[in-house]
Amino acid sequence: MVKEAYVKLTCRQCGREFALTTAEKEFYEQKGFTLPTHCKECRSAKQNHSHYLLCSQCGAEIEKGAPIYCNACLESVSFELERKTKQSQMAASAVHTKLQAIETQKTELEELLRQKEQLVAELELKINNLSQDLDKTHQFYAASGWLQPVLDEIGERLKDLELAQREVNQRMLQTIRIMKERYDNLGLLEIIKRNLRQYLKQGA
Repeated sequence: MVKEAYVKLTCRQCGREFALTTAEKEFYEQKGFTLPTHCKECRSAKQNHSHYLLCSQCGAEIEKGAPIYCNACLESVSFELERKTKQSQMAASAVHTKLQAIETQKTELEELLRQKEQLVAELELKINNLSQDLDKTHQFYAASGWLQPVLDEIGERLKDLELAQREVNQRMLQTIRIMKERYDNLGLLEIIKRNLRQYLKQGA
């Protein structure tokens, strides 16, 4: 029995040696294929994970169908991503500023509300005091109702006194006018004679 010849190769992935038969080697050469660089185990594993790509930098699996860019496009995409990131940061900063302004307005409104509540409390206290004063006034008015007839009587008497005083004033004015008319009718010489007579009578 003729022993089949083998060709030994080294797997690029796992580093182990694997063998090809002479017939397999001739088949690859006839078809124009290059000889395999991976052992059967690594080729099987690669076929099982054929829908994944590996990152050349970190070795992480990249799902098949994911976008892949050349260096120029990757730089453009990175620039666009950086621009959008800056826009997002600016928008976030604007939102943060608005939130701070809203917080400030909220604090001011809370302080204003507190002042209004304090003012309302003071007004309620004043209204309560006024109500008490009004009740006292009503009580005093009810208690002093008996004074009204006395006050009315005093008012009537004052009216009578004013009328009597007016009559006295009129009589005095009338008397003064009569005396004036009498003295106006007498001559100056007659007035002197009357005064001399009264003086002589008093001297006698």
